[in-house]
Amino acid sequence: MLSILIPVYNFNIVELVREIHHQAVSCGVAFEILIVDDGSFPACKEENSKVSQLGDVRYEELAKNIGRSRIRNKMASMARFPWLLFLDCDSQITGRDYIHTYLSRCEKEVVICGGRSYTEKKPEDASFYLRWLYGKKREQKSAACRNERQWNSFMTNNFVIAKSIFERVAFDESIEKYGHEDTFFGFELKRKGVPVIHIDNPLVHIGLETNAEFLKKTQEGVTNLSMLMHQKTAYRNEMVSGIKLLRHFSRLSRFRLLSFYRLLFAGAKKRILANLMSPHPSLFLFDMYKLGLLTENEKNLT
Repeated sequence: MLSILIPVYNFNIVELVREIHHQAVSCGVAFEILIVDDGSFPACKEENSKVSQLGDVRYEELAKNIGRSRIRNKMASMARFPWLLFLDCDSQITGRDYIHTYLSRCEKEVVICGGRSYTEKKPEDASFYLRWLYGKKREQKSAACRNERQWNSFMTNNFVIAKSIFERVAFDESIEKYGHEDTFFGFELKRKGVPVIHIDNPLVHIGLETNAEFLKKTQEGVTNLSMLMHQKTAYRNEMVSGIKLLRHFSRLSRFRLLSFYRLLFAGAKKRILANLMSPHPSLFLFDMYKLGLLTENEKNLT
């Protein structure tokens, strides 16, 4: 009854799959684990292909990377069972009843999000600290907190969805660049009136990027968001109400302060980056950094 779908890109998933397989077998239900590699390095694919020796596991490799939205849609179409569990490959399962907790909720057409957590101990290597701090303070939230904004709290890293719903609300494949495919999936669920139920069944995010890698991804995400603002005009209201960065941007625009903020950001950018790369980064400055990048992008697009 459960298809467990893990898109993979340059991460070792052997231990993750073994634990999932063990839990699924223990639950005594029909299941499959489908793993599709989205253009990883050869050494990573060679190691991960070992999981195909486990029963009820299908492992496939794509010749080139097709992106976060397309691979999830592809895997959903390949799934054989009526419930789909999506996991990010850079995750760790700590709860012994992780699969059972989800199975107990698979009763009606809903989307169930388990959440994301981070280790209590900060990374010993300070070059990973910004990503850990951001995840700990901004992404790790209780189910009660996430349920207050059920659709806006949707994340792709750890969720179950009825396949019948996914066939009506797939990921938007026009979003090819990094960032916000999960945001728009949440918007579509809301528009179609599909409930999103948040529970405390988290996966630990262990695939931390370095500060430099995280800042590069952040820049890519802001650039993509800037483009989506102009391309997805039908979602304008949802974007402003659902994305905090756009709410701040809209306030600056409303009070005609975009040029002023952009000028301030140009003078402070190097010092902000120095802080974010340091062992003691400020999330307030990180927010200011993203807002500054957005104002820069908007100037380039207009």
